[in-house]
Amino acid sequence: MNEETMIHIDGIKDEMIANNLTPFRFTHPGEIIKDELEDRGISQREFAQNVGMSYSVLNELLNAHRPLTTNTALLFEAALGLPAELLMRIQTKYNLQTARKDKDVIRWMAKIRNAAAVF
Repeated sequence: MNEETMIHIDGIKDEMIANNLTPFRFTHPGEIIKDELEDRGISQREFAQNVGMSYSVLNELLNAHRPLTTNTALLFEAALGLPAELLMRIQTKYNLQTARKDKDVIRWMAKIRNAAAVF
């Protein structure tokens, strides 16, 4: 979390505010969908077949090996009632958190910050 997005409350250390915490492990929307299918007793194969999706694509998504797309989020909304906008926000947050931990991205951002410091 960067300084601009942190919540500040007088008298409380920023790192003690729950909204400022960075999770140890990031949540991919596929994990939520996977839990939902399990809670409803729906197998991945059954679900994939009923919604016209290949099992391998669904399985990759549920196991965080594939990103959720807008169209797929809408499919889950129609099939399971999970709000597409919520799923997409989770995917976006997952993408940002993952990128912020990527060493290549960190190096690239450092170069940009150094170059921008000249302006």
